Amino acid sequence: MGRDSEYLKASAISIIEADPKWNRKRYIEDFLLIEPENGNIGIDRIRDIEEMMLHKPAIGKRKFVLIHQCEKMTDESANAFLKVLEEPPDFATLIMTTSSWQSLLPTVRSRTISIVIDIPEELMNKLKSNYGERVSGIYAAARQNFKVLRYFLEQDPESVKYESLEVPSDLEGLTQLIRESVNEDPIDLVRRRRAFAALCKNFVDSRSFFSAFREVSSTFAGQGSFERARELVEVSRSLLKDVVILSGDTHNDSLMNIDLLEWLVNFKPGKEILEDFIWCDTFLRQRTSSLSATLVSFRALHSLSRSLARRENGGY
Repeated sequence: MGRDSEYLKASAISIIEADPKWNRKRYIEDFLLIEPENGNIGIDRIRDIEEMMLHKPAIGKRKFVLIHQCEKMTDESANAFLKVLEEPPDFATLIMTTSSWQSLLPTVRSRTISIVIDIPEELMNKLKSNYGERVSGIYAAARQNFKVLRYFLEQDPESVKYESLEVPSDLEGLTQLIRESVNEDPIDLVRRRRAFAALCKNFVDSRSFFSAFREVSSTFAGQGSFERARELVEVSRSLLKDVVILSGDTHNDSLMNIDLLEWLVNFKPGKEILEDFIWCDTFLRQRTSSLSATLVSFRALHSLSRSLARRENGGY
């Protein structure tokens, strides 16, 4: 388990491929990857696991099942999966990844061994070293998503078109970008993440929260709105955390939104910041797709507006 879903998946696959008892030539037959489809892992995928475990591996000594984002199992599939967990065959190894450990059924947690895996700080330091001052535009997205980090570590910094990472500054342009950005391409992920951060900044600086929210509320309605609301909460949480870090003696290397540093230093933690951070963190750890995306986005933006208290003299 860990915060970055993509890094967890990559780490799990590396563990599988390093097992000498697993025959890589039978990748298709002896390895099963289960991932969310349309936001959930349904019971049909659990039946696929049961079917795979009916037969021993023909050549190697091990079969692997990787359930990526296992917190996305429906209640029905999670209960069915319990039967698999209770008596797996000797040749089968089940690996689950999750960024929301507490949202798993207690009976599932009690039958598994948990290991925390987070992106090594060495990789983030390498990104800083490679890109120098230009790292600010990609740093937050890279820290949040391993796919972005891996992509930019593989690129020649001189070949990156930094102008393609820019985002609008006005609410209309930002919401249009957020609605239209549906690709998982690393460049798109960076722009979308930067757009959410700019949206948050706009709300904190706005003199009329409610009129501003009316302008953007349609972004958090309709298809894909809940995932957009989750992304907004994730960015909001990171901004709340950064303000707390800047207010204390903690080393600034733990900051996430370094591209907004000059703006963030103008704020100190408000009275409700701990409550708001806990709300964001709890929301991101739970299966809450039944909630209203509009209300979730309102809560996230309101948390920032009330918990980032502007310093009287500005700066530190």
